[in-house]
Amino acid sequence: MNNRIYQLQNYLFILLGLFVPTSIAVTNFIIGLIAVLWIIEGNFKNKIRDIIASKWMLSLFGLIFLYALGMLWGNNHLNAGWQFQRLLLLLLFPILATIKIDQQSIKYAVVAFLFTTFVSGLLAILVNNHIISPLSEYWSAIRPGESGAFIKYNYHNVLLALSFSLALYLIIENKTKHTAILTLFILVYALSIFTEKGRAGQVLFNLSAVFYILYYNKRKVVRSILFFVLLFGFQFLVYSSSGVYKSRFDSVSKIIQTSGGEKIKDIRYLYAQQALEKIFERPIFGNGTGSFGAIFQEEIDDDVKARYYPQHFANHITPHNQYLYVWFEIGIFGLISLILIFYYQIKELLKKRGGIHRTLLPLSFMFLMIVDSYFFIFTLTITYIFLYTIYSRFECE
Repeated sequence: MNNRIYQLQNYLFILLGLFVPTSIAVTNFIIGLIAVLWIIEGNFKNKIRDIIASKWMLSLFGLIFLYALGMLWGNNHLNAGWQFQRLLLLLLFPILATIKIDQQSIKYAVVAFLFTTFVSGLLAILVNNHIISPLSEYWSAIRPGESGAFIKYNYHNVLLALSFSLALYLIIENKTKHTAILTLFILVYALSIFTEKGRAGQVLFNLSAVFYILYYNKRKVVRSILFFVLLFGFQFLVYSSSGVYKSRFDSVSKIIQTSGGEKIKDIRYLYAQQALEKIFERPIFGNGTGSFGAIFQEEIDDDVKARYYPQHFANHITPHNQYLYVWFEIGIFGLISLILIFYYQIKELLKKRGGIHRTLLPLSFMFLMIVDSYFFIFTLTITYIFLYTIYSRFECE
């Protein structure tokens, strides 16, 4: 019985690599099956022991506990239901950390993920260049709107950047016999990333590329310069030929320029400014679980709403920053718990062979949480949990 459960869990883990970048519905179904099999498998004594022995998992449960405790204070918990749905998703972390996944399944999961994001990137390029229509016109299961291929462009962009980092590591460290194929994947990832509107993935791509250039060319100045010329020369060509990348790049430039004697304020700057004002009123315990959306709508300056990006303030329930979001609702102890999750994960990964490469994943996600509440966004949360399971459990040969 347990052997069959073990095999099913491994098959389902591989399937996550196929469906995380393509279908929220199927991913939900797979997660549900993994959770059911985890319960049926039993062996809770050993599972609890493993959880208690892990500092990052204890920090994760500490964060969830503080959100539950946050229902006891504050006057508004309008979005608490939405919040707890996201917190339940985090329970996939300890589930995947305490099931048996063999090395072959991890390799197949990596192949499935990289291949799927490659196909997704290729389709996005075709859509963005009007060679084919958006996929929602061919398949009703895909929601219409601004999408990279199967999912929203800003999430798709990040998945491609994470795929780029993983594929580049496999090539550089000679972990693959298919260098030519992965090189093709990387080219498609790069083209798709820089011809979409998502900026987070573009920054993440550059940070990963810069890390690898510096790490592998510490004393080779000329070669480093050549790689930097290649990296930014490629982006200059895209900037010159792609209206999408040019408009996104120029919009960032305008934020730091003056217009009529006053700086143009980015929407994320406004969210942070307004959120910090409320945080400093209740920095220790916060304003209560699920409170941000309602308080933000009630107390933000009406002049600010009307003057800057009024469409963004209608139904927004996060400040586009995970750290501020947690601090705002459950206080400084919640913020510390969030940071400790990643701190202890980084420590765990550093102990492994090739640890410096593995830490790029949590460090990348910590950067992403500065620009949005990605720890509570389904696609990105599942992607991180899936990839962290791979990065933490893959054994270098």
